[in-house]
Amino acid sequence: MNEPQIVDLLEELAESFGLQISYEPIRLDEELGSKPGGVCLLKGQRLVIINPHASTKEKIRILSEAVRQFDLDRIYLPPVLRELLDSVPAHKPFNMTDEPEIDEKPIDSEE
Repeated sequence: MNEPQIVDLLEELAESFGLQISYEPIRLDEELGSKPGGVCLLKGQRLVIINPHASTKEKIRILSEAVRQFDLDRIYLPPVLRELLDSVPAHKPFNMTDEPEIDEKPIDSEE
């Protein structure tokens, strides 16, 4: 199985979990350059944003990390895909109920 076929399978798998996939340019600023993409939370929905200029290997990595947030043990995956996903560290899924911790002290305060 070639890399573009793996990308296609990973996209199908991600979409089967309800992840939306969007290919959009990602540019933070000139110093940071462009980023290949990742998973984000937008209006309570998980979204995978991938830079259209990302390499096929970067697309595979981004999509693999995204689908590793789900239970893959109960579904059939082609052996090549199963082996690939088993080699990707599982990431903690988004917890949409946790509030971010906020430091009450102003950043420029002197102590």
